[in-house]
Amino acid sequence: MRDPRFVLLFFGQAVNMFGDRALLVVLAIWVKELTGSDSLAGVTFVLLSLPSLLAPVTGLLVDRFPRRATLIVNDVIAALLVLSLLLVQDQGDLWIVFAVTFGYGLSNQIFNAARGGLVHSMVPAEMLGDANGLFGSLSQGLRIIGPLLGTGVFVATGLGAVAVLDAATFAVSVVVLLLLRGTPDLTRSRERAPRLLKAELMAGVRHLVTHQELRGAVVAVGLALGAAGLINTAMFAAVDEGLHRPTAFIGVIAAFQGAGSIAGGLITGRLIRRYGEQRTAAIGFAFSAAGLALVIPTSVVGMCLAGVLVGVSIPVFMVATTTLVQRRTEGELQGRALTAMDALIDIPFVSSLAVGSFVIQFVPFRFVYAFSAVAFTAVAVFVLASRRKETAVAR
Repeated sequence: MRDPRFVLLFFGQAVNMFGDRALLVVLAIWVKELTGSDSLAGVTFVLLSLPSLLAPVTGLLVDRFPRRATLIVNDVIAALLVLSLLLVQDQGDLWIVFAVTFGYGLSNQIFNAARGGLVHSMVPAEMLGDANGLFGSLSQGLRIIGPLLGTGVFVATGLGAVAVLDAATFAVSVVVLLLLRGTPDLTRSRERAPRLLKAELMAGVRHLVTHQELRGAVVAVGLALGAAGLINTAMFAAVDEGLHRPTAFIGVIAAFQGAGSIAGGLITGRLIRRYGEQRTAAIGFAFSAAGLALVIPTSVVGMCLAGVLVGVSIPVFMVATTTLVQRRTEGELQGRALTAMDALIDIPFVSSLAVGSFVIQFVPFRFVYAFSAVAFTAVAVFVLASRRKETAVAR
């Protein structure tokens, strides 16, 4: 935070992500209230994650163009897209919400990869964990204010006002990025011989798959998020059937999750320096398992405490994995490696979202939470066992 360029970037991204948090929860809540369907509410999460399948294309795009310029163009397009929600009037306009949700997911993927590459070029390697931890804490911590303000504005004035608020945050982000001049911005090296387009597109995936340490880390997060995807739909049933509260109460739980995420993001850099990326990720998976298990008895106190524990866990295992990928990847491949990571962990996540939207109609939500808690525990054990095996081979 002594670097004024980083402070400026941090401020702009904070405003940007605040708008995201205000809108994304509201989209699912609005679909639930409009249709009364838990399954259709879960579809919004599926659409947000589907663009990760386009990772080879978006990753190459981020690596081919200056990352600051990419962020600016991306923010402008996203603002215009969000404003189209003002056209939504009734259930017949549901397709507009779904189209905007898909476009928003694509925008977020480009945003994360471009910002990750920009941070990699601005921050010394030994401080990447701390920088990523700050952004992780910020991203998740905004769940405290974003969902509460978003749901409050939505209940008071409707979806259109939330869309305008989000578009305004994109405008602030663009102004900040325009002020961020003279920032190192690594792009594709022009000295290298041109390669076939297919090889360029798949370079990020190939890098992750062929690197043993990165492959194990990405597989672990993919398995964990495959279990977590079931929760995104089950939480509607947990609030409705378990707590007998209105759907908007999800915003309160999300706020507790944000409180935990602030702590998780701030301690991740220290954990990485002490235990390394893999063991830090295992700690995060264990926190998730404990939090999900607390939902099974289904009480207000238990759900809020579960939100805190899950909040702590998300930046811990995600930042640890992202930092590992950044440190093991050369500068010109950052965009493709980060988007490839998103794709490889989102494929099981999207699949489980779709399965969860169907299964919740037949399976009690407590069974879903119990299964996910066991899965996170198994992943934590898998990561620790893999690390020991890699250490033994290295010795």
